[in-house]
Amino acid sequence: MSDRFLVAVDGPAGAGKGTVCREAARQFGLAYLDTGALYRAVGLHALQQDQWDPEALAQWAAQMDFTFRDLGAEVGFHAFLDGVDVHEQLRREESGVAASKVASMLPVRAALLDFQRAYGAPGAAILDGRDVGTVVLPDAQVKIFLTASLDARAKRRTLELQEKGESVSFTQIRDQMAQRDERDAKRSHAPMVVAAGATVVDTSELTLPQSVQTVARIIARQRDAAD
Repeated sequence: MSDRFLVAVDGPAGAGKGTVCREAARQFGLAYLDTGALYRAVGLHALQQDQWDPEALAQWAAQMDFTFRDLGAEVGFHAFLDGVDVHEQLRREESGVAASKVASMLPVRAALLDFQRAYGAPGAAILDGRDVGTVVLPDAQVKIFLTASLDARAKRRTLELQEKGESVSFTQIRDQMAQRDERDAKRSHAPMVVAAGATVVDTSELTLPQSVQTVARIIARQRDAAD
């Protein structure tokens, strides 16, 4: 077991992992990493360079200058690639689709594994993704699988994108999410599954504050037990 207090949160897109984990990071003073942002960064590079060779992408990923910074409560956590704020670029749907593709590439996953495990050291950290509790931090003191129905997740994501001015439809987003869920769950390496010992939290009928409170209670209980 690591001496660090580590929280691993997994689950499909649209379940609220990012928002919930960012709030938990602030509440408990944890370093926060959206592991999906790492894969989105590689996916963005693949799209920009039209480069999909696994070995070439892994070589680039191992050397990329990627940081995740908290810019304050009103701005939030943003991803920086080569010193440039790429938050909005990484949030675009095409970056998410590209991320799912590169995440199925074993060389890319291996290149990013050490980075994820060392993130926030020597302090405590909370990481969210799809294989954090199973592969990245199997010894994390807290493991949570945050999920929601496909319709609930697609509705949230559609509204989020439409509020940003993007022209998307619920059906389009739902179909893309269903396809991504299938790829993530069925990939041969590190599929998205509930980690052993993880607490499953279904946010389909929960408000955001309720989701945050639920996760915070789980973290607090395990933190107190670890002290």
